[in-house]
Amino acid sequence: MKRKIFIVAIFLLISLNVYTKTNDYDALKPLLEVYSLIRNNYVDEEKTDPDELVQSAIKGMINSIDPFSQYLDKQAYKDMSDDTKAEFGGLGIEISIKDEQLIVVAPFEGTPAYEAGIKAGDKIMQIDGESTKGIEIMDAVHKLRGTPGTKVTISIQRGQNPNWKDYTITRAIIKIETVRSAILEDNVGYIRIVEFMGDAADKVKTALNDFKKSKIEKLVIDLRDNPGGLLDASIKIAEYFLPKGNMIVYTEGRNKDKRIEFKSENNPLFKGSIVVLINKGSASASEILAGALQDNKKAIVVGTASFGKGSVQTIIPLSDNSALRLTTAQYMTPNGKKIHGVGIEPDIILEEPVPSSWTTGLYDKNYFDDYATEYLKIHPEGIKTEKEKKTSVKVSESNIKLLLKKDTDDELLDDFKKFLKNRNEEIMQQEFVSDKEIILRWIKTSIARKQKGRFEERRVAIENDTQIKRAINILNTFHKLQVSK
Repeated sequence: MKRKIFIVAIFLLISLNVYTKTNDYDALKPLLEVYSLIRNNYVDEEKTDPDELVQSAIKGMINSIDPFSQYLDKQAYKDMSDDTKAEFGGLGIEISIKDEQLIVVAPFEGTPAYEAGIKAGDKIMQIDGESTKGIEIMDAVHKLRGTPGTKVTISIQRGQNPNWKDYTITRAIIKIETVRSAILEDNVGYIRIVEFMGDAADKVKTALNDFKKSKIEKLVIDLRDNPGGLLDASIKIAEYFLPKGNMIVYTEGRNKDKRIEFKSENNPLFKGSIVVLINKGSASASEILAGALQDNKKAIVVGTASFGKGSVQTIIPLSDNSALRLTTAQYMTPNGKKIHGVGIEPDIILEEPVPSSWTTGLYDKNYFDDYATEYLKIHPEGIKTEKEKKTSVKVSESNIKLLLKKDTDDELLDDFKKFLKNRNEEIMQQEFVSDKEIILRWIKTSIARKQKGRFEERRVAIENDTQIKRAINILNTFHKLQVSK
């Protein structure tokens, strides 16, 4: 019988007769007494609505447990279904509570938040000038979502910087492209899983079948800034790489007899070498996939430690059409490693390049887009590759002249420097050199977008991504070792 996996109700048997112990009745007595006293004696009768008092009491209990358990009122319960459709209105960020602080787990690529420059790990200190201290997740969601075209201002604290920066972002209908794929240099397949929602598993399967036709034997799976999604999707995708019978993930809860195991039920679609990229924005379902491939020795995990969101929330409907989202278990990797609060540790640490404040300032001043506009006026054909440049070299040129010729990247950097000087921008040489790869990527993606649009921008961004380039080098070495066995 085909297995069915329910992300919202993995397991939980609830008896209507919950309170069977004397101490439970005794513990509830003061609560009922306070409720009665407020209802009958509080000076402002408008604040003694029974439903609101009960909801406040429930929220108080839930808030004392953990940041992932939530009380969902009728509207919030209804809204929850929107989160599994890969299309909704808002900014395009996954948020959570960590250390009692509202933070960005990850922005979704191509959304208003992503375009505005919101990063994984950013702390949201205010929403439209109101403090987020003590805010509940669903309240934050309702404040951030709204009618497409309207604006919301969020105050962000990044890293250890004590200063906040305001981002005013226009809400939009969020349509998430769950999976992107490409064939990179050295005949390497590339799959970027943005989120484990909707058609993610089907799209990964299609990409793998296409790679099979092209005889691709090396693969980079990019899970950076992937905040998770449906357990079902992560299980299906893991099965594409693991032999039948291999453990993918299991749950541990309060009742040890309720352990649930998820094993691969099919033969793998891809048997080649794999590198998985993760970072601090990789959470939940992405951590399950990374952990499964790592523990089963099917992939090398590269990057930085993931977010550490590995608890199971069960949605329990209540009698008034509201619901309780309760943490009932936690996910464990095949080797028994805890995910929640720990995350997945990469096999190889590969830090993401972080631009200096000077380089970020250039971006904020829109210099990269302005430079792209000027560049295309002179070079409407766009940036020539080194291969294209070599075919256009005059036969009469000597080997010495060819040796001394600057490559495309050096020419771009020199030209960009001239552009900055013409704008009376001081060149900070140390920052310029240390941020060279970031500056080149921003130049090239800006030119690509203005010349051919977003699709070309993404392709160029992948080709010039420092971590992906280094991951390919690791993958090539790993593949040689596997082939030589």
